[in-house]
Amino acid sequence: MKKIISVLLMLFSSFLLSFCSGPVPASTITDVSQIQAEIEIYQSLSNQQDNIVSVILYDKNGKRIGSDAITIWVNQQKVEYKIIHDISYALNYYYRIENVVPKNGQYKLEMQLANGKKFFLGSVPTLKLSNPKKIIANDPASLDKDFTIHWSELHDVNMLYVYKSLELENKQDKNVQTFIEEASDTIRISPDGNYSVKKEQLSRPHEKLSIMSFKFTAEKTGNLNPLLLKESTINIDGYHEKRISFK
Repeated sequence: MKKIISVLLMLFSSFLLSFCSGPVPASTITDVSQIQAEIEIYQSLSNQQDNIVSVILYDKNGKRIGSDAITIWVNQQKVEYKIIHDISYALNYYYRIENVVPKNGQYKLEMQLANGKKFFLGSVPTLKLSNPKKIIANDPASLDKDFTIHWSELHDVNMLYVYKSLELENKQDKNVQTFIEEASDTIRISPDGNYSVKKEQLSRPHEKLSIMSFKFTAEKTGNLNPLLLKESTINIDGYHEKRISFK
């Protein structure tokens, strides 16, 4: 019982501390040079308007800045200010918007501080669209043959992430199936290419390959206001995913 009370008190204290400390007051941020910005954009490779833009602001001490007195726009669309609790009951402050219409082939972010000063925050090009049907492989694939997956005209795609779902042998009970997921490979690729696996590598002793997942990803960085703190970043990514079952 004492342990339970102690845990509850710790959780309450953590919640109270995060609630009371709060974000950096917007009134103390008077210039863009006081800000570290982390800008992350997801964009579908099938529809440029299917996107999510997320912005987190920090001061020079690494403490989050959060206030609806600070306004951010993406392509002149106002971004919503949000406050959420994470699993440790800490409060997180960030700005988020979905389904932004690209303009002039880019996403452009601007910011206005509480004192009325307005600044360019950053910009990044949109990702070129591509067709997931240009990713071709036998499905289901055979465990008794070498496996190859081909792709073409994927344009901005430059990274391939490969994951495996493996069925483990259960010696105690043959009726119980146990699966594990593991990252298998990460490679830099071009818009046209192929990826092959020898049949000897498809399975290992006491393991049987069930599914291979291929994440064809486009990753880019953009341009930031040079007056922002040097730790600032702006990234965009999108992907096509292909899952192949093996028998």
